[in-house]
Formats: sequence, C-alpha cells, structure tokens
Amino acid sequence: LEQVKRELHETVQYPVEHADKYIKFGMSPSKGVLFYGPPGCGKTLLAKAIANECGANFLSVKGPELLTQWFGESEANVRELFDKARAASPCILMFDEMDSIAKARGSGGAGSSEAGDRVINQILTEIDGVGARKNVFVIGATNRPD
Repeated sequence: LEQVKRELHETVQYPVEHADKYIKFGMSPSKGVLFYGPPGCGKTLLAKAIANECGANFLSVKGPELLTQWFGESEANVRELFDKARAASPCILMFDEMDSIAKARGSGGAGSSEAGDRVINQILTEIDGVGARKNVFVIGATNRPD
C-alpha cells in the first residue's frame, strides 16, 4: 500500500501542487491516471481522497451522463465539463464508469458506439489540449481496463 501511495503522490499530487516547477524545468507532468477494479472497491473514494490531499477541487461525472441523443451535444457536454474544471483549478476531474462509453474505439456499429467514439475523441482532445490545462488532472475509473 505504501508503494501505491508513493506512486499516486508522484503521479497526481506533485503535478497538481507544483505545476509551475514542471514548466520551469521543461518537464511534462502526467495528464491523468486510470483506476480499475471491481465495483465497490474504493476507486471514487480514492480519487476524492487524492483531491482532498492536494487541496484541489473535485468534479466527477459518470460516463453515461455525458451521452445524449442529439448529434454534437455529447461532445459539447465534455467541453463544458473541462471548462468547469479549468475554472475550478486546481481540480481533479474524474470520469467514472469509463467502460460504458469507452468501448474499443472504431469497433464498428452505428448509433451509440459512434457517439461513444466521438465523446472519447473529445475527451482525448481536451486532455491533450489541457496544456492550457490550468492545473486540471484527469482520473478515469473502470471495472474493465481492456
């Protein structure tokens, strides 16, 4: 457990608390982590504890909450969520139940799988573009890491 705590401290807490030092030394801090495990094992509790330890705000959304039936609205929901996180920085942004929207990308089919692909692409765009991240760290949680 101590090893896990140390790794989380280095991966999450340092970039959130000392983003300026990473920039000063030309380093690129981690942008996020993925927690996985069976339901009820404490993934969300751990993410909240990390935010509390860092003195960061905590925003959480369940993957299915991002999806809507209207074309383009799901992606807009993602952009709006990242805007809120940037406004609340330092912030830990948690995507719970990632497996519900992040099936294998491009796995074919129509409808909701295409919407899921667009949402995941928008999340990835926001994470990559969060260079102007303004101290936002992303945590994904899933029951299935595949």
